[in-house]
Amino acid sequence: MTPAAAQDPAVPEAFDLLLAGDYDGALVLVSPLAEAGDAEAQHLLGYLYENGLGVEKDLQHAVDLYVAAGTAGQPDAQFALGEMALAGEGVRQSSQTAFGWYRLAARQGHARAKLRLGVMYLEGNGVEQDKTRGVDYFTDAAEAGDAEAQRNLAIAFLSGDGVAADDRKAAEWFAKSANGGDALAAYNLSLMLQSGRLGPPDLDAAAARMYQAAQADFAPAMTGLGLLLHGGARLEGEDDAGHPADWFERAAEAGDPQGRFLYAVALTQGDGREADPESAKLLVDDLLADPSVDPALKRDAEKLRKELARKH
Repeated sequence: MTPAAAQDPAVPEAFDLLLAGDYDGALVLVSPLAEAGDAEAQHLLGYLYENGLGVEKDLQHAVDLYVAAGTAGQPDAQFALGEMALAGEGVRQSSQTAFGWYRLAARQGHARAKLRLGVMYLEGNGVEQDKTRGVDYFTDAAEAGDAEAQRNLAIAFLSGDGVAADDRKAAEWFAKSANGGDALAAYNLSLMLQSGRLGPPDLDAAAARMYQAAQADFAPAMTGLGLLLHGGARLEGEDDAGHPADWFERAAEAGDPQGRFLYAVALTQGDGREADPESAKLLVDDLLADPSVDPALKRDAEKLRKELARKH
């Protein structure tokens, strides 16, 4: 949780110090303000204690400061208390308590609180399930610019969960979320662009979005980009997007099972790499020993292992 920018004229300097990493300076400046009852300062000081920044971590003191600020109506403190109650961190875990704090913050326009309420209504966690209301909260937060809420709203339109399914609206919200830096939204938008759900598949546009997600270290996107490049997609503005095997290798190193399999195939065939059957065998054996690997992928790995055994 990152605190929103402070608005009280007595606190911005401490907030700037916090953002600059000068936690000691922020602590010195904000402590007397918090003791004097300034709710903004209490929230910032609570944040320092919650995260052990410039002080020894003290969740109970953080809770006390957040409660003082939240009771005075400070929305970031209310949101922080919701987060702690939902996770059971520093306080007893209670979805109902979390819901109450989130609702107080949301009434003041707190976008992240609206996102959390949307999830809780969608899942029926801490409140009676109401998917339509959940989507309404996602919409409010998404329109306020919250990238995660934009992604969740896109997923709702994609699945028709709580709202009428609409691929075009899903793509629009995925794009807004991706433009806000959300890697999962970029990945999902790439899949939509490949699928034909938005018209003829646009592999180059799909590759651009997949590249965005891959650059954010999302391992499945590394595999996805390798597949797109292998299929002939081009990355506009990238003089050297790399060989598909480069992305399969990165995905394998990041732990993506499909990436490991495809990198093993590349090493078996000498595609983008010198043929290295021994390294390919190690990758395949790791896949076969992993109980979490999808059964279909494991069957493909078994076939490749047999092929390697016959040829080498």
